[in-house]
Amino acid sequence: MKREGEIYKITLVGSVGNVALLAFKFVAGVVGHSAAMMADAVHSLSDFVTDIIVIAFVRVSAKPQDEGHDYGHGKYETLACLFVGLALIAAATGIIVSGAVKFASWLGGEQLPAPGRLALWAALISIVVKELLYWYTVRAGKRLDSQALVANAWHHRSDSLSSVGSAIGIGGAILLGDRWTVLDPLGWSCCAAA
Repeated sequence: MKREGEIYKITLVGSVGNVALLAFKFVAGVVGHSAAMMADAVHSLSDFVTDIIVIAFVRVSAKPQDEGHDYGHGKYETLACLFVGLALIAAATGIIVSGAVKFASWLGGEQLPAPGRLALWAALISIVVKELLYWYTVRAGKRLDSQALVANAWHHRSDSLSSVGSAIGIGGAILLGDRWTVLDPLGWSCCAAA
């Protein structure tokens, strides 16, 4: 029960961080006219969803053995890892498609809006927060021998790396001017593809 409580606490800390980042990134994406930051906000939403998955599956996996489960319910934690991975794949696929649509529009002559500095700040703050959440969660996952926590930690890391792509794309679009606004959605899409 103590292990389950620690996993809940660690996942709850990640959830609070994800909700705060989701709200901040969404506002920064809208106000800062950044497709990359909007996609980054969607990625934070997927992080929050995986936090809920981890909490639900850890609760089930903590149940003791019973008539139908001679060795307990521990494999449900492994199943949570599968769902975290599927959420990562779904988020990356959506982001790549969105970036490709924006790029095709730009190739067709559409002028994409220039991102603002607020979007760049949101990306930089996200990198720091998500890296801190990664290290906090991965250390706890290894200490508690929780595959679900380690998988969730890697989801934090993927968000951090995606925010690096956002920062590069947004920063490049700001620095290079209106002719290079396509860097905003491209930076994030390339990171999501990796």
